[in-house]
Amino acid sequence: MTDHSCHAGKIQDFKCTVTSSEALSERIGWFTVRCPELAERISPGTSVMVFTSEGNDPLLGRPFAVADVDLGRGELSVCYMVTGRGTEMMLRMDPGREVRLRGPFGIPLPAESGKVIIAAGGAGIATFIHYAKKYPDSVAGVYLGIPGKGYEKFAAKVSGLLPGIRIFTDDGSFGEGESMFRVLPRGLGEDERVWSCGPSGFLKALRRYYDQEQDKLFFSLDKRMACGYGGCMGCVVETSGGLKRICADQSLFRADEVTEDEY
Repeated sequence: MTDHSCHAGKIQDFKCTVTSSEALSERIGWFTVRCPELAERISPGTSVMVFTSEGNDPLLGRPFAVADVDLGRGELSVCYMVTGRGTEMMLRMDPGREVRLRGPFGIPLPAESGKVIIAAGGAGIATFIHYAKKYPDSVAGVYLGIPGKGYEKFAAKVSGLLPGIRIFTDDGSFGEGESMFRVLPRGLGEDERVWSCGPSGFLKALRRYYDQEQDKLFFSLDKRMACGYGGCMGCVVETSGGLKRICADQSLFRADEVTEDEY
């Protein structure tokens, strides 16, 4: 285990053991490792970096939000889009293999005194699963939009972790219909907030839907995290209050403080 000191806190390298790696759809994978010491340090909303090779191919680790933590088993899981060599290597890792993870990175999701409505698209739900499980009394509802056919296994995995989740599919092949926008609450109370993560088009649609309530709509933005310490400025978001680093400054961004160019 190696220490890395930075202003964001103590980040370490951990030797972990792969317990499972599976494809939940053609484009989404679920990766679980056993690492009790790291699992105990994960707060909802924080991330880890997975190093798929000890060589230089690929050179950098892959950063992912931690989707789930099982302290009893000493395990943590990430859900990810299969988009390149690194994630394809993750998908092929056999149980029992040793793998290096670095973390935890980022700013934990804030503790809310009111109620949170979670609206996510695709693998964006991974950002909020751990929070919804740990603080169920703070969550007023969870809504997930996915393409549909071919995503049944992904829907089953998420439903198993969050039994009350409402799922909507673009093709209407299963779930509650084609659009969550028919049922997402509006006219939010003073202590209600909407948290969201997902594809750019989905976030833009949410912003239009909550056009009169943008001060209560918050985005978890997907920026490529390279170093994880705040030094490389690779995960910077331009806000009305200046430049903010996802890994070191801020986890959620109010819709009216960022432009659509940021997602």
